[in-house]
Parts: sequence; C-alpha cells; structure tokens
Amino acid sequence: MSLKLSSKKVALLTVIIAASLIISISGAYALNELSNPADDEPISDLKRKVVAEEVTITSIDNSTVTILRESGEQMNLSAKGRWVVISDEARVPPWTEAKDYVKEGTAQAIILAGNLENETEGMLLGLRQGEVTIFRPMLAKACARKHKHTSIYLSFRGEVEKIGENYMILRRGDQKILASTRGSWIKAGGGEVEWKDVSSEFNQGDQVRLFYHNLVIMNNFFAENLGIRGFIWGYSGAIIDLTSGTTLSRK
Repeated sequence: MSLKLSSKKVALLTVIIAASLIISISGAYALNELSNPADDEPISDLKRKVVAEEVTITSIDNSTVTILRESGEQMNLSAKGRWVVISDEARVPPWTEAKDYVKEGTAQAIILAGNLENETEGMLLGLRQGEVTIFRPMLAKACARKHKHTSIYLSFRGEVEKIGENYMILRRGDQKILASTRGSWIKAGGGEVEWKDVSSEFNQGDQVRLFYHNLVIMNNFFAENLGIRGFIWGYSGAIIDLTSGTTLSRK
C-alpha cells in the first residue's frame, strides 16, 4: 500500500471511529478526492488471500466465527482482538463484547483465508450485517488511501444518513462519510451542550456542513464492502445544520 500511516495516526483513526480514525488543502479539493476515488486496490500485501463475499454466519463464540461461504465451504475464522464497532454508538471493544453485535445469518464479510497457527482456517477482518459494521483496526490501516490534515478548515457538505450516539453519517452522492461528534460543544444561542443534548435536532435528510481538520479516505475495497468512504474528525470549526439552523462549535 503506498500510504503509510504512523502508529499514532492509526491510533487516532481507531479512536475517532469508535470513541469517535500533511498537507494544507482546500475543502473543494477534499471533496473532489472523495467523489473521484482512484484506488481500487484491496490490502495490497495480502490481496491474494483477502476475499470479500456474502456469507452465512452459522455460529459465534468468544474467539471464533463459523461461516458458510458462497461455494458451500465452511470455515472457522479467528475473531480475537480489538474491533471497531459502528452501531448506535461507535466504539472499540474486544471481540468478547463485539460479538454481541453479530448475529447468525447473512452478512457481507471480509476474510483472510488460510490456516493460522491457532488452527482456525482464516481470520475475520470485517463484517457488515444490517445496521452494524465491524472491522479490525489493521484493516482500516491497510485500506486507508489518503490522510488529509490542515491547520485551517476543510469543509464538507452532505445529507444526514444516520445520527448515532457519538457520530453522524453523511451522504454525498453515493459516498458515505462517518464524522465524529463526541465531546462538548457550544450551541449558538444555547450555551454548552453535549452531543446527546442536541442530536435530535439533526434529522435524516437534513443538509449539514462540517468544518474540520482531518479526513481519512478509504479505498474502494473498504467502501464497497463496509459502506464507508471516509472518516472525519478534529473540529475547532463548526457543525451547521443548514436545514434546521442548528449550529455547533467546538468548546
């Protein structure tokens, strides 16, 4: 993968997605990059072994997931470790907690095939099932195509797709961005608030503009299989709901 993220940036990526994931650029450039992703590469070093397909989950325990593949092959996949979980809330629990978000039945899965030392037949890397998306931080690192950071503001405008307990998902065209909303905010005309106090003022279909400092753009492999094109965090600017008029600035 041509993009190399430091361990610090990988940690930031994990925190922004679940607790909420170096060049000065304009907001317009960021949007153009988002709207025209040029990278179709999956995890380059492992692409011959990494596959994404619809599977049927047949059992789940504290360390493994058993799936039935499209070919009819049954596989026991290792699932131990930390996971980024995006459900009503975004968080980074261990598998013993993340497994509670996963159910038996159909799911879109990203797997690393091949016998591992623990005698499983592969490793689960990511999963999308209904309104739940989970993935390993290592998958996010491998699929991060570009990290944009600036000390001035980047700007993104999109339509609210979903409001979570500590994030929102915005849609622009067929691309979805997860933006962190955790922490304290100053509401115009309302003083200091927490996201939970004002999240109900942001509704599905509203037009929202964000002014932020960090954007990670994911590659096509990640976006097509897990449904998220990028992650936004780092506000000293504002979140403005252009439909309702609600305006938040970082405390």
